[in-house]
Amino acid sequence: MAGRVVSESAGDVNGAPVRLLTFEVEQRVKGGVGGTIVVRAPSGTDCDVEGLRRDEPVGLLLTEAPDGAWLATACSVVSAAALVVEGGEPRGGTIKVVVGLVILGLVLLWAVRRRKKGARPDLPGAPAP
Repeated sequence: MAGRVVSESAGDVNGAPVRLLTFEVEQRVKGGVGGTIVVRAPSGTDCDVEGLRRDEPVGLLLTEAPDGAWLATACSVVSAAALVVEGGEPRGGTIKVVVGLVILGLVLLWAVRRRKKGARPDLPGAPAP
């Protein structure tokens, strides 16, 4: 997911302190993430998500908890641009199919015309017709 931090608050999950980061998702890279999401991050550990500035794009590799919450750690933070380039959704599928069909049509047309003419290439060492 690539997005921007819009708010931040403290919370507690099963007695462990967490940071609740609200992100506005700008581009979904993989999975069912969209709109505005709340991400739980550890607080007071070596895995704290730090250095995120508000309104600056950030890429996150999220994990979904069994309770449906989104989780992130320090290892989850990546460059938004690099994440979108490497894992962005495929684009141009329709155009690729159309171009492929046009090329296939041209090859078939060429083969049918060549067959009707009966033209055979005169290759050295080939048997005579």
